[in-house]
Amino acid sequence: MEMVQHFKKIRDIVDKGGPEPSEYDFLTETCDELMHQGFSLTEESNLYDEIKPLLNVDSMIGFSFRKPNGYAGDYELIDRIYQQWKSPENETFHKWDAYYHDLQAARAVRNRKEYLKEQLRNLTEKIDSPIVLNLASGPCSDLYEYFTSCPKTPIKFDCLDLDLNAIEYGSAVCDNYINRIHFINKNAFRYSPQKKYHLIWSAGLFDYFSDKLFIRLTNRMYKLLEKGGELVVGNFSTNNPSRGLMEVMLQWYLHHRDEKMLMELAIKAGVPSDKIRVSAEQTGVNLFLHMSK
Repeated sequence: MEMVQHFKKIRDIVDKGGPEPSEYDFLTETCDELMHQGFSLTEESNLYDEIKPLLNVDSMIGFSFRKPNGYAGDYELIDRIYQQWKSPENETFHKWDAYYHDLQAARAVRNRKEYLKEQLRNLTEKIDSPIVLNLASGPCSDLYEYFTSCPKTPIKFDCLDLDLNAIEYGSAVCDNYINRIHFINKNAFRYSPQKKYHLIWSAGLFDYFSDKLFIRLTNRMYKLLEKGGELVVGNFSTNNPSRGLMEVMLQWYLHHRDEKMLMELAIKAGVPSDKIRVSAEQTGVNLFLHMSK
């Protein structure tokens, strides 16, 4: 099918109010094809003309594309993915929102919450009074769910985020547990605490960084670990079926990395090779680089 015909079919889907599940693969594969063949200015213009009604912050696609908080993957968007949010303002977006939340990338983001909770449960089995640093803590819905399921947890959290709005949002979400959390509004590269941590967790920060910055921050954070502590860094895998959709339709760009690439970066950051392992959440789309000390 010529790309012009693809765009026509996309317009038909827009005109009828959104895709059916049987049309999900077509949309995803079309974006994937555009990403791999190179996205010309003409094709970009044509595509955005066809989906223009969607490019509204009241839809998941529009919110991701418009980036009303000023950057990709912001705290509000991540929380909308967590909650599988659908537009309360416009029901015509509901089919598109359902498609968005069905993406493997969105499933992987939601799975990160469960992955974190597992790390925290494991931590409390080994340490009596753990201290955890949550880098780019975002909406803190993951911590809220953890506190709700483990209200007597001994863990104390430092939540660091450069976005003051994210901190205000996270503070409100975790209001009932605010005595267990210290929020810090600071750039991670300039954070120099006097304490050490049993766990440093970063779900979705390092895949926005070049290799150079990835190595630099990994080295910095690894030095903040207690002996026996662990630094866990999330990074989207090169095996991300939603990458084309993210880049072409949402203009959401990440540094995708595979297991080997992550391990090499950890070694370059000064982490001993025998202290490194890579795991993944259920879909395999979001990898987790574990570095113990």
